[in-house]
Amino acid sequence: MAKILIVDDEAPFRSYISDVVKRMNHQPVEAENGLVAWKAYQKEKIDLCMVDVNMPEMDGIGFLDRVKKYDPAAIVIMMTGFPTAETIIETIEDDGYTYISKPIDVPVLMSLVERGLSARKKRLEQFRKKKA
Repeated sequence: MAKILIVDDEAPFRSYISDVVKRMNHQPVEAENGLVAWKAYQKEKIDLCMVDVNMPEMDGIGFLDRVKKYDPAAIVIMMTGFPTAETIIETIEDDGYTYISKPIDVPVLMSLVERGLSARKKRLEQFRKKKA
């Protein structure tokens, strides 16, 4: 069972994604903005993040940047209702795993989560080998 951090300022959307994560037999951890998410990431053992781009206090790109400096093996899926070339470029430049557009297609989301968790395992193995 993986811990998946779901970050969005819209509570009904967070709840919806949490339900999908639970159906996948994973444990959701919810946060309403990037600052709350950052604190949760440092406190919990998070396996994958799903983060909205546009939020108050700390947006998704700010969260992505901070998390990747803290944990280079982090897997962050960016979510946005307004995909732009700029958002895609920032996600790539900050080493985000991928992004998904809202409204969310549940089968696509489930596939991204499973592929992201697999990528997390591979990244962690690579970092362990580098340290050895």
